[in-house]
Amino acid sequence: MTRPKIWLISLILIICDAILVAGSFYLATLLRSATAVPLFGLESVSWDTVFSMVQLGVIFVVGIHFFEGLYPGYGLTAVKELELICKSVSISFVFLMTLSYLVKSFVIFPRSLFALTWLLCLILLPIFRFMVRNILSRTSVYGIQVTVFGEGQWTKDVIASLKRVRRLGWRPDSDQPNSVSTPPPNRSSIAVLAYKKEVSIAQKVRDLNQVFQKIVVVEESNNYGSLWVEIRDLDSFMGLEYQYHLLSRANTIIKSITDFFGAVLLLILLSPLLLITALLIKLDSKGPVFYRPDRLGKNFKRIRIIKFRSMVPDAEKRLEELLEQDPEANYKYKKYHKLENDPRITRNGRFIRRFSIDEFPQLINVLKGDMSLSGPRAYLPSELDDMGSYAATILRVNPGMTGWWQVLGRHNTSFQKRLQMDEYYISNWSIWMDIYIYMKTLGVVIFGKGV
Repeated sequence: MTRPKIWLISLILIICDAILVAGSFYLATLLRSATAVPLFGLESVSWDTVFSMVQLGVIFVVGIHFFEGLYPGYGLTAVKELELICKSVSISFVFLMTLSYLVKSFVIFPRSLFALTWLLCLILLPIFRFMVRNILSRTSVYGIQVTVFGEGQWTKDVIASLKRVRRLGWRPDSDQPNSVSTPPPNRSSIAVLAYKKEVSIAQKVRDLNQVFQKIVVVEESNNYGSLWVEIRDLDSFMGLEYQYHLLSRANTIIKSITDFFGAVLLLILLSPLLLITALLIKLDSKGPVFYRPDRLGKNFKRIRIIKFRSMVPDAEKRLEELLEQDPEANYKYKKYHKLENDPRITRNGRFIRRFSIDEFPQLINVLKGDMSLSGPRAYLPSELDDMGSYAATILRVNPGMTGWWQVLGRHNTSFQKRLQMDEYYISNWSIWMDIYIYMKTLGVVIFGKGV
């Protein structure tokens, strides 16, 4: 029954991709026709001329998606899936343009239409792919069964993680054994072996390979993620190369450039909203429009971030009184470093915090070079001791307006987990990861899931 389910999910994804590629061509044709200026040689293009290229575009995109393992794409993280989609689409359009040039169809099929369609595909395909996958992951036909082997709390954590991340498509057996010594009948094709580093796994992997097609080993001490881990063959010894990708010189330059131009563009686009918000804050309560708290910046330097004021002027005093009078609130604040139903927040403040509008003035910090558009959390100076050994890594980069834990964890994430997620971000950074964060952040802002 597993294989028909895989075919069904793959077919749904193929149909969606085909519709979106064709729709991108159609939308690009409409936009091209609407902006056509015959005087400058920008004649409109008919759909009949475009249709033959649409068919080739669908074949190329779906075909390369297939060879990249995107159907059904089980076991791929969202960031990796985004990377593969963008690369597949780009390769497909290189093929299309090359073919168009060779058969001289570019004479009637302008290159500007190729470029516009390519941009639309890069935007629409990932967005709708994630939406469709999110819907499908809630159904019983989605995913393949995997068997998780191991003992102790670490194995339970791995199982819980696989169950929580539904989009991954790896569903643990509900009645799996706790030992790897006696593999069960072949109910699934993938085995996940959760083990502690001090345990030898060679023989266990050999035993499991007698039953399962694939063996995935999850090491308890490995908290760095695997998006950019490289395997090294050291004369018959397997080595895993880890590095903090965001700390490399080239990546730092790339991120600085994208931060600067992104901040300039966003400030221009959001300027009307910023002016209206400032006026509403001034009318809502006494006090300044902006709030400038101290935070820990790069290399332990203290920076003053700029936020719209969302609390009463004597917020710190009220916090101290609340924590002294309410033991439960004191406990939650120490664990999460946040408060639910915070009494210090103003009426207007609840709205701008819900939609994360209070964070927008930090674009000025980005332009100044104190912050990044995405990055680790901007930690309080008082939290430095609580950061422990993580501080030496996290504080080597600029804090971000948004970040990995902000879009995936929000206020439900413990302080310790935030530190781990920030380190994960630094270790696994890529431009694709930032794009995914921006996509998730947009959803947080639009649907009002801020804190």
